[in-house]
Amino acid sequence: MKGKIANKVGLLLLCASLLTCVMLRPSQAADKIVLKLAHFMPTMHVQHQKGFLPFANRVAKLTDGKVEIKIYPGGVLANPMTMADAIKTGITDIGFLLPEYIPGRFKRSSVFELPFIFSSAEHVTKTVYAIYDKYLAEDYKDYKVLWFLSAPLSQLHTVRKAVLGAEDIKGMKIRSASANETAGLKLLGANPIGMPISELSVALQKGVVDGALTPYAALKSHKLIDVVKHITEFNYNGALMCVLMNKNKWNSLPAYAKKAIDQVATEQFGIMTARAFDEEDLENIEAAKAKGIQLHKLTKEDRAKMRNKLKVLWNKWVQKMSKKGVPAKEILDATLRAARANQ
Repeated sequence: MKGKIANKVGLLLLCASLLTCVMLRPSQAADKIVLKLAHFMPTMHVQHQKGFLPFANRVAKLTDGKVEIKIYPGGVLANPMTMADAIKTGITDIGFLLPEYIPGRFKRSSVFELPFIFSSAEHVTKTVYAIYDKYLAEDYKDYKVLWFLSAPLSQLHTVRKAVLGAEDIKGMKIRSASANETAGLKLLGANPIGMPISELSVALQKGVVDGALTPYAALKSHKLIDVVKHITEFNYNGALMCVLMNKNKWNSLPAYAKKAIDQVATEQFGIMTARAFDEEDLENIEAAKAKGIQLHKLTKEDRAKMRNKLKVLWNKWVQKMSKKGVPAKEILDATLRAARANQ
């Protein structure tokens, strides 16, 4: 009898000891850090596939699964206009942002909206990194910057008439996607018409517009490939993009988590994600050739003529931003130097 009691007491003491160990040791779930990453593209978008997924997977691998980056695509947490505030207020920990969509918020960075400076998304991105520390950092002081990239550049897609030189575009009705494009098209003598890209294919078919400034990707994504007959390599401008993190969330992370994120979110990673856009452009160019679409390039002389006309927009940007206390002339000059150096 005494032996049975002793065995029961021993078993109870062992259970209590094990329970104490479990209570004192943090669970694996409690150790795990889950970070929200929001963007507004579909899951098949090139940046979801070649940017956000690899980023999340590499951080998880470097931390042995202790840091999980949960991706919220399709604008579930924020859209292009609300993303900056969503990151800042913690609705999302990490977010994908286009500064151009929030006018007046990222003043210095708006230099990248100017036309006829860059030749590819990778070119834009290398230029951003070259001038960031000295000229752009003030724009992002409320965030932890993870990486920069650029959208693919806009080309001139037309139906009935090829644009081979500076004179050809005069009088043409061209779909414009932004105020910047509208101003530029007017300077070149075209008639800009604003409309959602979702309406563009039908508008081109019916002759509502003669052409459109849009990246090559629109050939497939917006069904222009069955309508467009000519594409002129314009390289009008791209759109600066960035992936930012809530600063308080960043500061709260343990050292190992910060180290892993910084190991992945490098300048080279940003350049790689921009290159993914350029590679997508090349795929669309090949598809255009296979469809019989004629591809054209401006001569150096015609491009120089157009660039000189569009420099009015450069000067207006300098005047406007200088009034807001931004060293605009210095930033523009630095941008042009870096663009030449990183061509």
